Amino acid sequence: MKFAKNKKDRINKFIRRNYMNIFKFFRPHKKQVLVIDDDDSIRRQVSFRLEKHENITVFKAKNGKNGFNSALEKKPDLIILDWILPDILGPAVLKKLKEAAITKNIPVLMLTGKDKIGDIEDAFRLGAEGYLTKPFQLKKLGEKVTDMLAFE
Repeated sequence: MKFAKNKKDRINKFIRRNYMNIFKFFRPHKKQVLVIDDDDSIRRQVSFRLEKHENITVFKAKNGKNGFNSALEKKPDLIILDWILPDILGPAVLKKLKEAAITKNIPVLMLTGKDKIGDIEDAFRLGAEGYLTKPFQLKKLGEKVTDMLAFE
């Protein structure tokens, strides 16, 4: 009996000493979001909201080309994409993302000032899974992202 107690004590001591490493090993994957937007303020606000309130890792790109390459490299769980970018329009980036084997199943949320019905329909036709217009509330964005990641 004494051996069993000592063994149990050693196991408990090991667990206490290595708790954080054990916790990290069994912790579920932290979600990752790529934000493709040319507006520094939007990128900062979205990043802050998702990192601090939704506990999501955020990668950022300020144009379509860098965003597409980051998506291929990082393989995020969700992409937030602006419509108007300095080099390539958002719908063209969306089309490329949905055509590439690596990124075709990554959900895309369009975050844009384009609020006409035709623009929204075009985005969904090209494969966007969500659409949010600017100006937007950060809380609503956080809820939308969380919902989209839950169904991913």
